[in-house]
Amino acid sequence: MTGLRPGLCKKSMSTIFNGERWSVQRFVSGFANNAFLITCARTGKSVIVDTPADPHELIAAARLTSVGAVLITHGHHDHLEGLAAVVGEFSVPLGIGMADRGSLPGPGKGLLELLDISTGSPVGAGDIALRPVATPGHTPGSTCFVLGGGREAEGAAGPGDAPSHVFTGDTLFPGGPGRSADHQALKQMIKSIETHIFTLPDPTVVLPGHGEFTTVGESRREHAVFASRPLDPGLSGDVTWA
Repeated sequence: MTGLRPGLCKKSMSTIFNGERWSVQRFVSGFANNAFLITCARTGKSVIVDTPADPHELIAAARLTSVGAVLITHGHHDHLEGLAAVVGEFSVPLGIGMADRGSLPGPGKGLLELLDISTGSPVGAGDIALRPVATPGHTPGSTCFVLGGGREAEGAAGPGDAPSHVFTGDTLFPGGPGRSADHQALKQMIKSIETHIFTLPDPTVVLPGHGEFTTVGESRREHAVFASRPLDPGLSGDVTWA
């Protein structure tokens, strides 16, 4: 899956990580889009990542928590179709890359409290922290969010800390980058991945905006094969590392 819009899918929810400090739930709806609810185990505070169409299961689960923010990985329609329903239910600040703010839907978008995520300052909720990282390429404002907490957020995780997760939207999937509009966008996206994602520890779990998951280590190994060959100057669109 590399940023394509597949057919409408059945809605589903699953807990994909449940640790001592936080849990991560995935909600699949819309055009096989992933949305995520990250909840602090101690305080019940949470953060939502992405808002695809028909977010009813996401909203129902989030009502059991104290939502502190909604984060959007990029401004494509399929990741924003459920935004009005989500922010209508939870009146909380919204974070999206500055260059993608124009994609926010609805006449009331000017009333939203927007977070300035361009500074890279973590968005906190209890014992969790999501660090925004600008990763332009798929869209100009594409942003990945690195989940860490405590010592891990400072880059010094110990053996008892939870594994890192990175929410990549349509920037990185298992097997390759997201769809690129042209060759320059592909080069920009690869640079974003190399600079901001492949510098994370190998066990970091990559949670994309569609489909299943991988790890930074696995993706880095796949990319090494791709990077060992000359880059075709006409390459763009749906690209795989293989």
